[in-house]
Amino acid sequence: MDFSEFKQRVHESIPKGTILDNPGGGTSTILSYPPDAVSYRRGNSTMYVSLRDLFDGYVRFKGGHMSSSDLKVINPSVFDSQARPAGHSCNCTFLFMLLQKIGVVTHIQGCGVRGNPFFVDLKE
Repeated sequence: MDFSEFKQRVHESIPKGTILDNPGGGTSTILSYPPDAVSYRRGNSTMYVSLRDLFDGYVRFKGGHMSSSDLKVINPSVFDSQARPAGHSCNCTFLFMLLQKIGVVTHIQGCGVRGNPFFVDLKE
């Protein structure tokens, strides 16, 4: 799948207003799709993340295992709240939920804690 197909599948599978159940509790609601990005609300916060950054994470681990810890290492400016410039750790689970909705992940595993992070196994 190339970026264009990824973007199309996201837009078709997860329209504005879709409410996603976060694996650690709470929800994320799709607010809008600015050009090549997605805006979502998690709790009282509005997040923006580049679809290209999400796609790059998918491509990097396609056909393998991807954890929230892996994402924080490969692109902390997107996936790690502790990094400078700061990304946001919520983007990790958001990517997992997005991949599940477009059908390249069956389920999200792990507990989201040190030693047992959230993770997914991606289809080839």
